[in-house]
Amino acid sequence: MKKQDFGGYKLEEVIGGGMYTKVYRAHSALARPIYGETVAIKLLYLKGNFRERAKLISQFEREAEIATGLSHPNIVKVYNFGKYNNQYAIIMEYINGKNLKEMLYQRDKLPLNILVKILYEAGQGLAHIHKSNIIHKDVKPDNILVSKDLSIVKITDFGIAKLPGRLWHKDIFPKGGTVTKYGIISYVAPEQAEGNADFRSDIYSFGVTIDEVITAKLEIPDEPEKNQEDYFKRIDIRGYRKNTAKQAILCDDLKIPVELKEIIKKATKQEPFLRYQSMDELLTELKKFL
Repeated sequence: MKKQDFGGYKLEEVIGGGMYTKVYRAHSALARPIYGETVAIKLLYLKGNFRERAKLISQFEREAEIATGLSHPNIVKVYNFGKYNNQYAIIMEYINGKNLKEMLYQRDKLPLNILVKILYEAGQGLAHIHKSNIIHKDVKPDNILVSKDLSIVKITDFGIAKLPGRLWHKDIFPKGGTVTKYGIISYVAPEQAEGNADFRSDIYSFGVTIDEVITAKLEIPDEPEKNQEDYFKRIDIRGYRKNTAKQAILCDDLKIPVELKEIIKKATKQEPFLRYQSMDELLTELKKFL
C-alpha cells in the first residue's frame, strides 16, 4: 500500500478495524507534530451503491463528531476528522497496547483485583459517555483498549452510538450491537435487539463484558493447572450452560466473591427496570472490590 500523508502523518501497520474501516498506527517525522509523534488513523473504505456509500459516510462523520466532543481519561481522544487524499479519515489518540478481547485470547491470567480495576476504569469512561447523553450501543471487550503496562484503559468506537432525543441525528443502526461467533456470547440487551436501546442497554452489555473478562482471564491461585486454560476452554461450556438456562452467568461456578456475581446478575437482567439504572450506581458497587 502506498504510504499516504495525513496532515504530516504516515500510515504504518494495521492495528484494528471492522467491515468498512481499518485503523492504522501512524507516525510523524515533523519536529513539532500537531497531535504528537504517534497517532491512530481510522480510514473508511466505501462499498456498495451510491445510497449505501452515502449512509456509510454519514455514519462515519457522525461517529467522529460524537467522539470529538468527548474528553475523559477513559475515552480515546479524537483529534480531527475529514477527507484526506480523497479518503475519509479520523485522527485519534494512539494507545500502545491491545484491545481487551485480544488480551482475553492470551493464555496468561491476571488476579481478580487487577481485572476489576481495568473494568472499573472502562466503566468510568462509559459513565461519562452517558452523562454526555450518548448511548454507545456496542460495549464489549473489543472496544476497550488497554496499554501494555495495564495503566491506561479507554473506551473507543462510536460507530453505532445513539444520541437520545436528537431528531436530527437519526439512529442509522437502531439495533446494532455484537453477538460472538456461534452465538456463545451476546452483548445485545433484549430491548436493543428490538431497536429500543437506552442507557440501561449499555449497562447490560457492560455486565456481559465483566462476566466474560473475569471468566476468561481470572487467575486461580490454588489451581495452577487451570491458569493454562485458553479462552475457549474457559468460555464454551459455560456459554452453553448459560444459554440453556443451566447457570445464570458465565462465572457462576468460579471462586469469586458472591457480591461480584450479584453485580453481574443485576447488570444483565432481561428486564431493564431490574438492572442498575445508571453506571454510577453500578460503579459504586464495583468500587468496593478495588
